[in-house]
Amino acid sequence: MARLPNDEQMMDLAARVAESSRRLARPNPWVGAVVRTPDGRVATGATGRPGHDHAEIAALNKLGGASAGSTMWVTLEPCSHWGKTPPCAKRIIEAGVSKVVVSIADPDPRVNGTGIAMLRQAGVEVQVGVGAKRRSQELRPYLLSRAMGRPYVLLKLAMTADGFTAAADGSSKWITGDAARRRVQELRADSDAILVGAGTVRADDPRLDLRSEGLERWADSPRRIVLGEIPEQAKVQPALSWRGGIVPLLDKLGDEGVIQLMVEGGAAVAHSFLSLGLVDEFRLFIAPKVLGGSAGRRLFEGVGAQSMHEALRMRTFETMSWDEDVEIAMLSEPAHVLLQELRSQGALPRA
Repeated sequence: MARLPNDEQMMDLAARVAESSRRLARPNPWVGAVVRTPDGRVATGATGRPGHDHAEIAALNKLGGASAGSTMWVTLEPCSHWGKTPPCAKRIIEAGVSKVVVSIADPDPRVNGTGIAMLRQAGVEVQVGVGAKRRSQELRPYLLSRAMGRPYVLLKLAMTADGFTAAADGSSKWITGDAARRRVQELRADSDAILVGAGTVRADDPRLDLRSEGLERWADSPRRIVLGEIPEQAKVQPALSWRGGIVPLLDKLGDEGVIQLMVEGGAAVAHSFLSLGLVDEFRLFIAPKVLGGSAGRRLFEGVGAQSMHEALRMRTFETMSWDEDVEIAMLSEPAHVLLQELRSQGALPRA
């Protein structure tokens, strides 16, 4: 008799299914679910576009109502509230599922442990924490944005090997090669909004849209935001011209369902976010080019830490090579600590 996959393997399958909805489900979390019936049938589901079935319901629907006594593995706690769709926890109970294995609890204040409680109160066995370390990394923009009550901020910068983002004459195209620039397109596709300063718009006139073949089918171009006044004929249009503070902007975007905000520059804007402690993830692209002098534009423009003791600590969690260029991904220490708390304690209330 064949040996059944264990909880970790089934949760890994649910995570692979979830990845297919990474760019479709937002502002809902991208979730995957697997259901196995007592007679061994297996169905999978991923959260669809807003207003469509969540992962748990999509998997149950494939079984045609024959799910009594089954076990479900789901990457995030089932929801317990009415939104554009009914509560998933209620539907799981009605379907007769006997056990639900949850990787990580949902810090959304509308859920925050109530989905797990609803299942248990109905007599469903619930196990929490299987594969939580990996799932918390995969879902970190969603988890942290819900826990903080604002968008997860990803700061992307490209530089030469000696730390410049532009030469003395102001030229910055192109620091990195084609492969690294395609990678940036993927990061844009993973983001709900993208932000630059008005100086970057005036200097580079960027479009800030998705231009890599195939991405447009799976993701909409992110909303575009410019800090300051936008020139009338700028390619970034249509875009929001924001003249207020950064914190009020993040509050507004959070209220509007933005999960991930990608900040692409320039140096003064990057410094503003960093000095306010609002950078959660840092993506640094390093090109094997050296300007070899003191003239040029650095990553940040403004007063920074005056000693190594005052430096912002980051946690490197990923490095990748794109032809000759290198990408380094780092999580800020506060974001790292909060993510650990979410993973170990379950759900946290909104800050």
